[in-house]
Amino acid sequence: MMPISIQIEPETGIAIANCSGVLQFDDACQAAAALWRTSGWPGRSAVWDFRAAEFAVSSSETREVAKFILQAQPTPPPARIAFVTQRDVDFGMARMFGIFRQDPRRYDEAICWVGSVDPGA
Repeated sequence: MMPISIQIEPETGIAIANCSGVLQFDDACQAAAALWRTSGWPGRSAVWDFRAAEFAVSSSETREVAKFILQAQPTPPPARIAFVTQRDVDFGMARMFGIFRQDPRRYDEAICWVGSVDPGA
């Protein structure tokens, strides 16, 4: 597994996951599971810091990681997940993952989100 360290911000409960090295399919699934098992994480939000990492996953593997997350994540799922990357190609894969991760059954939430006045919402 790629090196990962997870800290919980005491004031906010946000998990900060710092990753380095080359991220492959199995690494992505194992890192998500490691986050879910992190003691003291209330499960609200997380920031994945991939600035010291490089993605080595295909678009089909990205879809499979998203599928794994949707099926295995705790209930309720985290409210917000953010990805920080160094390379444009990794940012594009992270965006693709975000699209694949969206649960198509939450139509009302999608309408509410896109209609939000707050651009950061």
